Amino acid sequence: MRLRLGIVSETNDWFLNQVKLCLFSLRTNGGAFRDIPVTLITNSEPLSAAQKGFLENHFSPIDFRTGPRLGAIRHTSKLNVFYSIDPSSYDVLLYMDCDTVVRRPLDRMVDRIRSGEAHFVCRRGGRTDRNRFPDFDALVRRFCGPGPKKKVLHGASEEWPMFNSGVFLGTAEAIRTIRKDAIEFTYRLFNEWQRIDVIEKLPPELKAVIEAEYPSKVRTQQDVLDDWPIEQGALALACIKAGINVRYLEEAFNSWGGDEDFHVLHCFKSLYKFRRGAMFSADAEPWIAEYLESDIPGKRFLGGIVRKYRHTFSGDRSRESREPQSILS
Repeated sequence: MRLRLGIVSETNDWFLNQVKLCLFSLRTNGGAFRDIPVTLITNSEPLSAAQKGFLENHFSPIDFRTGPRLGAIRHTSKLNVFYSIDPSSYDVLLYMDCDTVVRRPLDRMVDRIRSGEAHFVCRRGGRTDRNRFPDFDALVRRFCGPGPKKKVLHGASEEWPMFNSGVFLGTAEAIRTIRKDAIEFTYRLFNEWQRIDVIEKLPPELKAVIEAEYPSKVRTQQDVLDDWPIEQGALALACIKAGINVRYLEEAFNSWGGDEDFHVLHCFKSLYKFRRGAMFSADAEPWIAEYLESDIPGKRFLGGIVRKYRHTFSGDRSRESREPQSILS
């Protein structure tokens, strides 16, 4: 089975430092998948020759692509992974957000795809993700048409799939099938969200006029309460429309780090508030020391692996490693 990892990033230090830590952790801790080929996709502009050289020297096999900026919401750009990598180059695509860090082997991630049980695997969205969609049934009816639609088993009942899309896997055929709709649905949902959000903020008398003149443009309850989960909902809707066999990924492979037994840490910015643009500089030592003493397992792991990365590359004299850090945080 040919597995390929896709990562999407910006070209600044804030993002590239996270990419480097992700790749360092994969090559160190990834188990049977530690040496899988990686495609790094940057938005709008390519990496510099020095940046590419550093990544090739230390984290090969790796290649590079540049994708258009998908601008509905910030998270939309991760969908560049669908078209920037030729599906004929893999049997299974593994996508990971660049702010994920591998702690333990990834071998079991593909079990449900290898067995034929699933063609797309992604961690179930939590309460916050799911509650952003007040009436997901209505979205399914509107976006997915009358054809057969598959739910996913959760516990003893079935539900429409809903993801936290920071880590997912899909077969080449599943990716070909859902990629167009995933992007189009994201933009459709976002455009409708924008329009309704504007209408909801109008003065009551003007809102009443619009409701009377354009009733189809106004709903009493927004389909999506905030913009940030739109891409996740669109990805789920694309899978539902296509009748893809979906199964949920174990939370251990996309974890916030609250439990000891996790394989992939997702460094959510709400909890992991370190300066990412300077995470490998000497200025990082105070927060690293603080994290190493934390009662949160994810923070202890992150502090340890950042310190290990710094030690590993402290003698690297490549031009890239000597470029000044940005002040982004």
